[in-house]
This record gives sequence, C-alpha cells and structure tokens, in this order.
Amino acid sequence: MEDNAESRSNLILEQFEALSRSIVKNDKSYKPIHDSTRLYATRTFITDHGASQELEVLPNVDSLLVSEQEKLLTKDLLYVLSGAESNLITIHTIPPSHNKIGFSVDDRIDHSLKDQTLQITQAAGYYYIVQKYIEKACNFEYGKVNHALVAAMKNPLREYHILLGQLETILAKGELSLQSFWFHIHQSIHQLHIMSSIASVIEEKSARGGQVLSILHEKAISMVGDQSGKRICHALSETASQPYFRILENWIYKGMIHDPFEEFFISKGEIENDFKGEFIATDDYWENSYTSDIQYCPTFLRKNSNEILKTGKYLNVIRQCGQEIGLYMGEKIQYSIHEHFYVESIQSAYSFASKTLLELLLNDYDLMKRIESVKHYLLMDQGDFIVQFLDLTEDELCKQIDDLNEIRLTSLLELALRTSSSCTDPYKDSVKVELFPSGIRDMLVNMISIGTPMEKETIFELNDTFSIPGVEAFSLRFEVKWPVSLVLNDRAITNYQLIFRHLFFCKHVERRLCQVWLDGKKYKKLDPKDPVENRTAFALRQKMLNFVQNLLYYMAFEVK
Repeated sequence: MEDNAESRSNLILEQFEALSRSIVKNDKSYKPIHDSTRLYATRTFITDHGASQELEVLPNVDSLLVSEQEKLLTKDLLYVLSGAESNLITIHTIPPSHNKIGFSVDDRIDHSLKDQTLQITQAAGYYYIVQKYIEKACNFEYGKVNHALVAAMKNPLREYHILLGQLETILAKGELSLQSFWFHIHQSIHQLHIMSSIASVIEEKSARGGQVLSILHEKAISMVGDQSGKRICHALSETASQPYFRILENWIYKGMIHDPFEEFFISKGEIENDFKGEFIATDDYWENSYTSDIQYCPTFLRKNSNEILKTGKYLNVIRQCGQEIGLYMGEKIQYSIHEHFYVESIQSAYSFASKTLLELLLNDYDLMKRIESVKHYLLMDQGDFIVQFLDLTEDELCKQIDDLNEIRLTSLLELALRTSSSCTDPYKDSVKVELFPSGIRDMLVNMISIGTPMEKETIFELNDTFSIPGVEAFSLRFEVKWPVSLVLNDRAITNYQLIFRHLFFCKHVERRLCQVWLDGKKYKKLDPKDPVENRTAFALRQKMLNFVQNLLYYMAFEVK
C-alpha cells in the first residue's frame, strides 16, 4: 500500500512539473482575467490619465500664508506617499519607458516649500516602482525566487505604511511640518530607493531564478560602508534565495531536481526520459542527461558550478544502478555575502557522491579488472594472444577490406582467445572485431576536423578514398555496459583503438620482415657465394627489423 501511495504521489508530482513547464514556456499565467481589467485594483498610482478621476482645484492658494500652504502640502503628501493623486501635487510619467514617474507642485505654492515637498516625494516615486514590481512578479510565471523576493519586500513596505499612519496621527494633532515630515521619512526613502533599484534591474533584464540572486548579491556587495543598506540587501537576498537553495540541496544531497519554474541552472535533458539500458551506455547520456546554463547560476556559486553539476550526476548514476543512496545529512545552505561560506557544504557533498560512486564501480562492477583487460587486448599486453591471432588471420587480413569476412574474423578471434593465456580472463567475451573504412591518418584528420569548416571537405574526401588492406582497417573493440561506460566510454575506447591500430600494424610489419629474413635464409642456401649485393640487402633488412622491434618496445614499455 505504501509503495502504491508513493508511486501515485510521484506521478502527481511529475504531472505538476510538466504542467508548470508548459505554462512557463507558453508565457501564460493563472492570474484571473478580471485582475487585468480592474484599473483601480492596485496600491499605487494609476498612470492612465483617461481613467483618473477629476480632482478638486483649490482656489486662492497663492493668497494663503506659508504656514497654511505647508499644512495643505503635508496633507497632500500623505495621499501621494500612499499611491494616490492629490490636489497640489501631480504626477507624470518619465519617457521613454514610462516605468518611472515624476512629481510637480502647484506653481502657486511658495518656492521654499516646493523644494522640501519634491524632496519628500522621492519616496512616492520609489514606492511606485517597487509596488508595480510586486504586483507584476506575483504572477505564476515569474518563479519562486521572484515570489520570495516579493514576500521579502512586503515587510519594509508594511513598516512604511505603518509610518504613514503614524504621520497621519501627528498631522491630526497639528504637529506635522515639512521639516519633521522629512525627519521621519528619510530612512524609509533610503530603503525604498534600494528596493526600487533592485526591482528596476530585475524588470529590465527579465531576470528570474539564479539571475535574480546574482542581482541581489551584487547589490549587497556594493553596499560597503552603508550598514542600513547592507542589512536590507542581506534580508532580501536571504529570503529570496531560500527556494533556490532548497532546489540546490535536493540536487547535491539526493540527486533530484524539483524545479517547475526552470529557475535552477541545471536542468534535465530529453535523454533522461528515454532511459533504456543500451542507449544509456553512450557519451550522450553523461553529457546530455543533465545540462547547465551558467546564466541561471548565481555569481556566488559559479566557482563551484562544476562540482555541483557532477555531484547530482553521480547520485543519479548510483540510483539508476538500482543502489540505495546512503542518507547524507548535509548542512542547510543559507545565503552569505562571503562566497567561501558555500564551499564546505558543496565540497563535502561532492566528496560523498564521488566516493560512493567510485566504491560502487570498484566493488560491484570490477572496474580495475576491466581496465586490465583493455590493457591486455588493446595495448597488446597479452603477447601470446596477439601472436596466435596473427598466425590464424594473416592470410585473411592481407585481403582488401571489401573482401574481408567479418564473421570469419570473429570466429578466429574467439579461437585465439580460448587457446591462449586469455582463456582465464572473465571479460574476454567483451572483445569484438571492428573494421574501419579508413586508415589511421584519415581517421585522425576526420576527428580533428569535427566542428570546423574542414569537416565537410574531409567527409567528401573520405568517401572518395580507395579500398584499404584489411590489416590497416582491422581493430578490436572492448564492449562495456552501464555504468562502467562512464569511465570506458566511447571516446576513451576510440583513443585505445587508435593506439591498437598503430601497434597492430607495426606488429604486422615486424612479422613481414621476419618472413623476409626466413626467405633470405633459404636463398642463402641456394647461393653460398653470398655476393656483396646480397650482404647489403640483408644488412638493410636487419636494420629495418631492429628499428621496428625497438619502436614497438619503446611504445609498449617506455612510454608512460
């Protein structure tokens, strides 16, 4: 029953993630339609003047005393700072983006009062930007990091509204002047300025996920010497980073990603959904099963981004091998302005994952024995095997590649494996025959030209090459299954094959020179006079044989 319940919950979770991704990609939102048509459903200014209500025009303002004008302005300032228009203070949008607003004071007001009033209205301008961002970023598609940042910004705004209520009480007592107004509001202006600058950058860059955290981190670093600004940036960053760090913890501690809004810098590749034994044993699985997009990695994690990616991948390999991952209780990751704070948690998780995977490969999948088998066959470490194989296939390999019978070569290979010292090797059945359509030089040129303008020309030239001898086309292939293919992958086996083909051809040349030496012995018996020309030819042959043998020894034993 518990297994069925767990499978149903996993199915529901997968369906939710799929729905979330489709909504985010299609740029849709769960915000009700009536919210976008209700112009007054906002806590800030309505900049659409066609929808604004007519305001009362106050007559004879210029005939009032300065003290009376000041009282009217303090009352209007409370309206403006709350996000509503007033009689003496009007708003206007600032082109070209019209995302910012400015203020103007009635020309009939005394100039000294105008300057003080405009200084205080900065709070309303910053408040407008922050409130617009909050109302917009609450939508579904902006992701959890933006949602958390909105929640963090609401705390200073709540204190700001409380302050306006307190100022209204002071005004009712007749004790609020523009000077005292500035004294009470200037700290809030500073906080609103910081939040508005953050909101502006996020909207300008359409930032989400790790991009938002990078913006917050850079802002926090820039607050050197400003303790109040540093505190609010740290508070915003700490709250906004919590959803991101929960995704990070699931990845480095469990090897799982639950990221419906696609905010994390690591994402599942399409190949993950096609997990089928043989297909997974290719390089494509390791490279494409999980991919990283560094722009969604916060700047304070980029130094460790490679370790983060590998940690989760290692844990996924262990899980896909049917092994239970031991419970690893890592520390809860929290935001810090100091980047080294994260290194210890990430490195300890990386060490645990890599150690667990290595023990799995060494103990359960006998990795070292398999590597020794590769050395025996592809690096010709098993001498009697290669000699017996060449004795059996020498006539066959002298044919052109088009005339070779691969099935016959495979049978002769199996015979050589079972009649040599390799018969005790438990992994001898992993050795297979492979015939390449081109020689070593053409193969290297083809590999080097991949991803360059030469690639098409090289492929065209290779298609036009004539048939090559079987001895140049022949190679062995060592087949491995998942997860050993992580170490002995296609790229590594190809490199081993290049070395094998070179060694194999040198061994073939050595055998042909030895055969010439034998033929020379027969000729010498027929002609005992041994003229000078023959001695010169024999000396040249011997020098060639010594050179090939020394070259083989150097490549097999002295090259490290």
